[in-house]
Amino acid sequence: MHLIYIDESGNTGLNLKDPQQPVFVLSALIIKEENWFDLERKYRSILEKHLGSSLPEDFELHAMQLKNGSGAFKGVTLPQRILIRDQILSLLCDNKTPVIYMRIIKKAFEKFCLDNYGPGIHVDPYIMALPFICIQADNFLKEKAGNALGMMIFDEQKEYFTHAERSIRILRLDKASVLKTTNIIEKGFFVDSKKCFALQLSDLVIYYVRKYEEDKLGLRVSDIDKQTFPSIGKIIVPGEFSRQKDIFDWVKQTWV
Repeated sequence: MHLIYIDESGNTGLNLKDPQQPVFVLSALIIKEENWFDLERKYRSILEKHLGSSLPEDFELHAMQLKNGSGAFKGVTLPQRILIRDQILSLLCDNKTPVIYMRIIKKAFEKFCLDNYGPGIHVDPYIMALPFICIQADNFLKEKAGNALGMMIFDEQKEYFTHAERSIRILRLDKASVLKTTNIIEKGFFVDSKKCFALQLSDLVIYYVRKYEEDKLGLRVSDIDKQTFPSIGKIIVPGEFSRQKDIFDWVKQTWV
């Protein structure tokens, strides 16, 4: 069994013109069940080493707080915060924890929706990206994980609860659907990220995946953020979009 943790970065909903966040990324961090306890133990060990052994029960790592020295990281020096970041990313690299993701350039996506779905039809980038993630994760489970099964886990505090649940159900059960998943089981689970270390890992990873993609597009990315790219490059799984048209048709059939 593999646990598939879903998170996003650069989310501005239907506002596709935000100049500060021109790229949306949805990701899936995939953890084998037998690696779960070891990852949690080592993750907490890193935090306790730098922040003290008495972490509050509701402690939650946010990539932006770690980067800016706010929230739980207020008063922690920049070199120490960089070390925390790098040790967590090294932990994922050492455990060969794969990350699947879908990038959407919002300006291009707006034009795509207009050209394919017509004026007045607005599709949230999350809705478009999720079937890409589901199909890629399903293919990963079949082809690279020995035909393993997987469950998808989302942050319960995100606003896409019903969208995600419906998409997963249709992909798994609807006989009329042009897309099918066979190795993702259940309907998806929604948990509090304050109580889920893996969603916190996802938050950190997806932030730097977005920076990695922004840099590829020639957008401004700080040198400090670029330091993470070698680690990010080791854990990302290249996307396979051979069924791109099917996914576009599925979104139209299901959501438009």
